[in-house]
Amino acid sequence: MAGPASQNAPPGVRRITLWPRGLVGRVTVVLLAAVALVFIGSSVFYEEAETYTVDDAQLDQIGERLTIDARVLLATPVSQRPILATMLSTGDLTLDWSAPEPVAPPRAEPPALRDLHGRLAANHDFLRGPALNLAPTKIGTADIRGILRLPDGSRIGFVAPDILQPHHTTRGVASAAVLAGAVLMAAAMLVHTLSMPLRALADVADGVGSGQWIPVEEKGPREVRYLARAINAMQDRIRRLIADRTEALAAVSHDLRTPLARLRLRAGFLDDPEVQGAIESDVAEMEAMVGGVLAYLSGENDPESARPVDLASILMTLADDAADQGRDVSYDGPPQWQARVRPLAMKRVFGNLIDNAVNYGRRARIRLSVEPRQLRIRIDDDGPGLPEAELTRVLTPFYRVEGSRSRATGGLGLGLAIVNREVAREGGQFVLSNRTGGGLRAEILLPRTGHGVGGAGRSAIDR
Repeated sequence: MAGPASQNAPPGVRRITLWPRGLVGRVTVVLLAAVALVFIGSSVFYEEAETYTVDDAQLDQIGERLTIDARVLLATPVSQRPILATMLSTGDLTLDWSAPEPVAPPRAEPPALRDLHGRLAANHDFLRGPALNLAPTKIGTADIRGILRLPDGSRIGFVAPDILQPHHTTRGVASAAVLAGAVLMAAAMLVHTLSMPLRALADVADGVGSGQWIPVEEKGPREVRYLARAINAMQDRIRRLIADRTEALAAVSHDLRTPLARLRLRAGFLDDPEVQGAIESDVAEMEAMVGGVLAYLSGENDPESARPVDLASILMTLADDAADQGRDVSYDGPPQWQARVRPLAMKRVFGNLIDNAVNYGRRARIRLSVEPRQLRIRIDDDGPGLPEAELTRVLTPFYRVEGSRSRATGGLGLGLAIVNREVAREGGQFVLSNRTGGGLRAEILLPRTGHGVGGAGRSAIDR
């Protein structure tokens, strides 16, 4: 399995690494690593839990030892019992013997120790009843101290460490939770590392066709590198296709303008004014069509970058220019508002919408509203509006609604398509709707990235 290091190896040298080149191999390694971590962690936690496990079998073993040791001491001469008790002591049960002497009655065992007493004496009659008395050594410790009275009146004192440790089920659940969390974190980090190239590919693929030609770095698993190489090749083909199409149309437009200019010149020598006007009108329409197509296509590779501009100033300037030409255009909104957009593209967008409103609706009312998360620009007209079924279709290139849009008013079916594309490139949304009182409303929603500057808004009644 050759890993990424082999890609930088000198020619003829193939380095072998443990990191697979394929996505399947890398996911397999992640799973194997998780399984190994579970195995190692389970072993460690199991050994630790075994150290503190106290169950019925262990208690029965301690009870059996106490019974056997008591019988051995009873059968031993009194003089040798202290030494024998020391010899019988071990790490998990320490014994000492004391001679008979008058003592106070034993204290009552706490409820928890009474239960432990019953479990110790469950299979050993010698330990039942008042002969055995249990008591904790110190508060907060798990050791148990006890006294076992022998039939001859002597006593065996013993200490059993760690008897009061929590049951292994609780500790096992906690250990399993810690282990599961560690495995999940390790697996999440590894999968996150594996998915980074895929996220980069998704970001680049999302920008394909929008004019953002960003080559994909060919790294990661073998399948991801193949996909990155294919996306780069696709981007290159699309770029060449658009460039060739634009160049071809530019050449055609250049070749058309020359005979159109000659045709316009020859029309000037005609004696019939009606025929002359018709020819000049056809020539102007053809020139407008060629210019509109080139404007639409050139926008796909527009190199203009976004920068902070005064959006309110652009709208007011367009309204004032239209009003100076005798058009009924008004603006309502703040006098200044900064937004990060492409100024020439947005000026073209607003200009197209204002022209449409005036040409088809007699007047244009522009309103800029500032909302918490977005900017809302509305351009209303008083025209006949559009059929509901046509509100989305008119956004496609070269589509024209007969009866409501005609070439007599300059419509070529590209204005709204250009608006929709440019607004989308700004991360906004363009919506057409019919107004309740009549007329068409063009609404643009842009992300709010700027701020206004003092002063009251300019009302629509200013003009």
